[in-house]
Amino acid sequence: PNGMSKDFFKKIKNNNFKDKYKIKNKIVLFLGRLNPTKGVDKFAEIAKLTLKENKEATFVIIGPDEGMMAKVKKIIGKEKNILLLGQTKNREEVIKAYQAADIFVLPSYREGLPLTMFEAMASGLPIIASPVNGVPYEMKEPENGFLINYGNNEEFKKRIIQLLENEKLRKEISRNNIKKAKNYNWDLIAEKTMEIYQSKQ
Repeated sequence: PNGMSKDFFKKIKNNNFKDKYKIKNKIVLFLGRLNPTKGVDKFAEIAKLTLKENKEATFVIIGPDEGMMAKVKKIIGKEKNILLLGQTKNREEVIKAYQAADIFVLPSYREGLPLTMFEAMASGLPIIASPVNGVPYEMKEPENGFLINYGNNEEFKKRIIQLLENEKLRKEISRNNIKKAKNYNWDLIAEKTMEIYQSKQ
């Protein structure tokens, strides 16, 4: 399976992500390629829908453009609580974004087994995702978050608001996800892989 660096489990001291972008609200994060399969346009639509009912969130989009940047900018329009930050190749900045966030949203219509899901779990984020391909095999509802069909923007909005307004639920899912993510660090995966090779000798 996918694995990730142990760096994602380490709390960054003096995380300045929110100060850097002048964010005072809770953060709902999309981090991934700006590709049609990832549903980043749906994320922008869901953000605008949510902000009509709950103004206490800032929606942040981070990732390289793969053909969707212009469309996403058009959807965002003049909405100040949706930030399109583009790509960062600095791992520490990526970790800061995860750790500053409160909710991770993955509204894809096609996936393999997304590494970002495990990175978000390691960062203690509740996840709201489309149940496509490998996602529902590794993410269970409600212990890891919520599974919602691609394109059901109303249900995404509903669950985002539920998590924004329910700190107890966010913390409970956060604990579950940190625990689960520990199964996906590279050291453990390497050890299990070697066990398989050795068992065939």
